Amino acid sequence: MFSELRANKNLQLTILAGLILRVLFVLVGAKYYFGRENIFVDGDTQVWAACIQNLIETGIYTMNPEHEYGYFGRTPGYSFFIGIFYLMTGKDWNAAYPIIAWTQILFDVVAIYFVYKIGLKLFSGDKKSAVIPAFLYATYPFIIVWTPVVYSELLSIFFLILCVYYFIYEENKYNYLFAGVFASISVLCRPQVLLIIGVMGVVIIYQNRKNISDILKKSFQFGFAVLIIYGSWPIRNYINYDKIIFTQDLRGWTVADKDWIAFTQYLYSVKAEWQPQFDDLIHNKKVTFPKQAYTTKEDSLKLEKAIYLAQNCGSSFSNWRGYWKEPILENNCNDEIKQLFDELRATQITINPINFYITLPIKNLTKALFKYKLYDTKTFARKLGSILFIFRTMLILLGISGIIILLLKKEQLPTEILIISLFFILLYFSLCFGTGPQFRNIEMRYFLPADLLLLIPASVTLKKMIDTFGKKNV
Repeated sequence: MFSELRANKNLQLTILAGLILRVLFVLVGAKYYFGRENIFVDGDTQVWAACIQNLIETGIYTMNPEHEYGYFGRTPGYSFFIGIFYLMTGKDWNAAYPIIAWTQILFDVVAIYFVYKIGLKLFSGDKKSAVIPAFLYATYPFIIVWTPVVYSELLSIFFLILCVYYFIYEENKYNYLFAGVFASISVLCRPQVLLIIGVMGVVIIYQNRKNISDILKKSFQFGFAVLIIYGSWPIRNYINYDKIIFTQDLRGWTVADKDWIAFTQYLYSVKAEWQPQFDDLIHNKKVTFPKQAYTTKEDSLKLEKAIYLAQNCGSSFSNWRGYWKEPILENNCNDEIKQLFDELRATQITINPINFYITLPIKNLTKALFKYKLYDTKTFARKLGSILFIFRTMLILLGISGIIILLLKKEQLPTEILIISLFFILLYFSLCFGTGPQFRNIEMRYFLPADLLLLIPASVTLKKMIDTFGKKNV
């Protein structure tokens, strides 16, 4: 790695630029972008911290020891990572968080190099061309903004990149084993990445379909690592708690128990986003839904009752910041709220199937691909963030164009592009069209793993544009 860096000035400058941008953001820009002084802690940070802290102090990995689903609130990868720093600082989270942030910056700068290596494979050893995807990653604003935040996104993406790198470089006879190790760690940090395991399994079978022994050998390496590392999580959940949970279950959260989950599931059967209905509900305002929610008189009355109960005795809603009265610690009516919203959702699916299965997922997909503003644009930094979403959409389109260019040019897509293409399609499709509790919540950070991998085929489009422009100016 270091010898390669010394010999490649363009790569040196790219990595240096990436480092400077990340440091400047942390030191100067982050507090304006997030609108707070403590740039390291966000809404979900304490959940990862609570899980590992409970393990250290009680021997049980759980975010809420008083709830039967608290044991599954977060996959353990990121909690174990930040737990190292918690112990290093004498069990002081306030001291640990800044160290975690600077460590994440180091990881992300190293990731630039591995993106370069993937690009080097894609461009058949052309070092100048390989710098293009590395530069795109180094300057990509939506990974930079996550570097100081104690959230699992950055670490998951780092191991995802390592996973792709080892999968495509077969010089090491254990490369598929390493790919399985890093894929598993990535999944245990961010559950949405689970799809990469299936994608790589399919790619192994497809590319070695004429050689059964190669399929068995490579699948064994990859699968063994996945079984031992990622598999330990669902196995633990089944053996210890008699529950089949492959990623996480949010019902152990004080803000996301059965009442809240049923509400959001119903809401996503009617419309593509959860505002302003959610804010109106917790602030005890009148909550109005789109007209399809009032298809029948019976459902209209049932909806009014469900909202009233949610506002007055739903424990999850009462624990959200801004709730109109004191939190509800006992004597909640979560079961009744869940039943009402579940019935309303079932009716929506029956009466408005086109809206549920086609219209809303397409709206989700449109938002995921073409989002152009943040909810909060009060400050200049937030307005700038909104503008940068246009840049994000442009790079997504360049990535899709790069895949098409390679598809037209080659009989078979390069391995790295095949993996990226399948992962991009599956992640976007599952999040936008899926019907389970984990889906249809269109938070842009959930798409970040696919967006960042898509920078690699985007570099193909940019190289073609550069080559075309260069020929015209000769």
